[in-house]
Amino acid sequence: MWAYVRRLTGKNQNFDRVEGIIAESLNDHYSQISTDRDYKRPALNQTVLYPNNDFISEWRVFNILDTLCSTATGLDGIPSWFLRVAAPIFCSPIIQLFNLSLSTSTVPRQWTQAWIRPVPKVTAPTQHSDFRPILITPVLTRALERMTSFIQHSKIQQHLLYSMTSSLLDPQAQVPQL
Repeated sequence: MWAYVRRLTGKNQNFDRVEGIIAESLNDHYSQISTDRDYKRPALNQTVLYPNNDFISEWRVFNILDTLCSTATGLDGIPSWFLRVAAPIFCSPIIQLFNLSLSTSTVPRQWTQAWIRPVPKVTAPTQHSDFRPILITPVLTRALERMTSFIQHSKIQQHLLYSMTSSLLDPQAQVPQL
């Protein structure tokens, strides 16, 4: 229905086909501009250890799963509504996956794969650079990203709180670096 309404109002921006631009040429264009030949894999960082490798609490994962918004499904095929409805059941296994991923500094291969959806930047695209690549990653990948953002935010807060209290108690105290 909405497609018909957009067509009637003239707001139909269906760019399934653009003359001279095909999926293969867009793929070649994106791979040329996003490849870093000097990339070196970072060393594993094992300086922060949590008791029993519990980086993330059960409540935090349940809260994120329970408040998932409707969004595009990634290559894993698990829709956000399914994770939201089954949050009480999936919470515990997902916590184990997230904590294992963080403790080993690795991400499951299925969570690193994404669809690339070209979205036009201009009204009438005519060349490859007129498209913006949007990555559609699995919902669990996005949930883990939110978790790591929360952990980083918490670490910064703890550092600031520690530095403020130590400087108040002892003005000559050295503030540890992050």
